[in-house]
Amino acid sequence: MPVTIEEIETLVRLQLGARKVSAQDRFMEDLGAESADLLNIITAAEDKFNISFDEADISRVRTVQELYELVKKPV
Repeated sequence: MPVTIEEIETLVRLQLGARKVSAQDRFMEDLGAESADLLNIITAAEDKFNISFDEADISRVRTVQELYELVKKPV
């Protein structure tokens, strides 16, 4: 079953304890995430969707939408 943006938003919301998360939100600037928070979000996504991200791809993730695109990306 394909991953939805809503699943990614929920994952981010749960990891950050945020009330509202949208696809356009930037992790650091809009959601107040720190580097460790972003690492926890990435790890949670890898665990939940049973995937592994390339470090170069992870370093480019700035928004919830970009994380979604990364999760959807074919392996």
